[in-house]
Amino acid sequence: TEGIGIDRVTANFDSAILDGAFQATDTEAIEMAFFLLQNDGLFVGPSAALNVVGAVKLARKLGPGHTIVTVLCDGGDRYRSKVFNRVWLKEKGLEPCLL
Repeated sequence: TEGIGIDRVTANFDSAILDGAFQATDTEAIEMAFFLLQNDGLFVGPSAALNVVGAVKLARKLGPGHTIVTVLCDGGDRYRSKVFNRVWLKEKGLEPCLL
């Protein structure tokens, strides 16, 4: 929705050692943002919501008995005109089920 992913390796990641990565869709990020707001009272932006989507995918992959940590790196206030705007969501075909 806001251009989170890029198709190139930046200098700061060029020599990074990663354990893995998960892909997620705009729909998953939007659904998670609304889920967190409705169920946990967390008003997060799409980047934070995407981080939670990844954390949930990792938790499902690892199974019970593991601790998963992520960062809620942006708040939802900056996204009122887009992510939290029903008209914009409808125009983009991203209306979450929780609305």
